[in-house]
Amino acid sequence: MRDEANRSILTEKRAQDQVELDSIPPEPANKYTYITANGYAAKVYTDEWVEWNNRYGDRKAQLADAVKAMGHIQKRYDNYTGEPGTRPYLLGFDENKLGHVIMSIGNPDTADNVTTYVPGTGAKLAEIDGSIQRAEKLQSQASIVDPTHTTASIVWLGYDAPQDIMGDAMDPKFADAAKDPLSDFLTGVDTAHGGHLNSTVLGHSYGSLVAGEALRDHPGVPVDNAILVGSPGVGVNHAKDLNIPADHVWAATAKNDLINLAPPPAGPLAPLNPKAYMRLFDDHSLLYGCDPTSDDFGGKTFHVADGKFPGTDGFMPAHSQYWENESLVNMATIATGGKP
Repeated sequence: MRDEANRSILTEKRAQDQVELDSIPPEPANKYTYITANGYAAKVYTDEWVEWNNRYGDRKAQLADAVKAMGHIQKRYDNYTGEPGTRPYLLGFDENKLGHVIMSIGNPDTADNVTTYVPGTGAKLAEIDGSIQRAEKLQSQASIVDPTHTTASIVWLGYDAPQDIMGDAMDPKFADAAKDPLSDFLTGVDTAHGGHLNSTVLGHSYGSLVAGEALRDHPGVPVDNAILVGSPGVGVNHAKDLNIPADHVWAATAKNDLINLAPPPAGPLAPLNPKAYMRLFDDHSLLYGCDPTSDDFGGKTFHVADGKFPGTDGFMPAHSQYWENESLVNMATIATGGKP
């Protein structure tokens, strides 16, 4: 029923946005003009284009992104071939702020294993296709690793994620606001299932902080395993503080992932307190607590490839390579109750 209701909302909102998008007048053809001063010519925007852009530019881009993203969601239903375990389920959808999407590949109400993936910095409705692809890859790999059991793979974008690595992502307020909704969702999945369920929460990047705070502050949340990849810290200094067995907390960070350089906060009055800077040189301290891949954290680690060097394919490509090759196999193994 949740799926049907949310698909109806999706269809309605997509149609509404398309109508509004189509109603926006076309961008003026004469975008630029030239002005001459002191013998020099300068290329500038025309008054006509500036007026159009001020009135319609941002809204047109917003609508175009939303319509495209909703099309990516609908594509999962249009392309569904009836293969068991891979049916899409839209568990949540809205366009509020940057947009929120909760989508499962496979039925979480009946699956033996359910993994809830929490994306991190930069996640929003406009970028949902990439997040869904990651959920699909994990579900597919899990069916190979454990063909005797069914796995549902959920992408949970039920919060407003930070959008700026060097700005918003340095603030825990986004995770603070997301921890209760995530806990409620995980509890709801368990309740709706009504049987034996192996539940895993998978946090990537800032999403690992969201997952960590949800586990830290909700001791009864029904989660069996935690996977933390590319993490800037999870809000605790020890795996046991996540309220699940420490040997069920798994972490990995690629060697070339620049998240390794995320500095811990120096603290108040740092210029007057040289000791506040000592943590900057302690490789077990990250922005949000002890590095979950360190021995001091007390959890488990699994192997991932080094990843691409920074700048070779975008700013920090290794940060997005956890859904590939050995790393993907290891995450699927953990998600199905095994040990990599």
